[in-house]
Amino acid sequence: MTDKSLGRFYALAQEFWSQLPPQARFRPLEDAKTFARHKEAMRSWVDAVVQGFYNTLFAHPATRAIFREGERPAREKTLRDWYLRTVEGPFNGQYFAWQTLVGLVHVRRGVTNAMMAAMWNWVVDTVSRLARQTLPQGEAEALADAWRRLGFTVMALISESYLHAYLEALAQAEGVEVGMFLQRAQEEGARMLRNLSPS
Repeated sequence: MTDKSLGRFYALAQEFWSQLPPQARFRPLEDAKTFARHKEAMRSWVDAVVQGFYNTLFAHPATRAIFREGERPAREKTLRDWYLRTVEGPFNGQYFAWQTLVGLVHVRRGVTNAMMAAMWNWVVDTVSRLARQTLPQGEAEALADAWRRLGFTVMALISESYLHAYLEALAQAEGVEVGMFLQRAQEEGARMLRNLSPS
């Protein structure tokens, strides 16, 4: 990724981040400290997370259909790199710009937001279970809570980026500005809602 394109996703990440109430999003200072305390334990879970993640995707026909023949090792490497980078930190603008880029990648690959949200739930659930099996109860719950906040925050960034990329692609295909396309989409949405109302 070039500095220019990273800058674009950094700006998008900041825009989407600003829409999230502070009490409901990842806490880069407090939650990062929780991650740092349990870095070694989380590193030891990488194989369970990566293998379980792709076993889950490949066991379901709708998600299995996303993949090309023979690409699982490359996708596993991508997830491994993401997981270890997440475990290591830092949770800075570059990290959240990278997460925001995923929305565009998902548009290109045909990964839906429903699939993404389900698999984020799987990751948070799996890491929380491993934490409860490994760590003292209070620390396990703190780590599970930090992962839950990270999951919801990154899901928000990815889904907003997905919508933004999708609308931008459609607008470019139609030869109009994104703002105009969004306004038209809102007007059409209002019309569709009126048509659902009983007469």
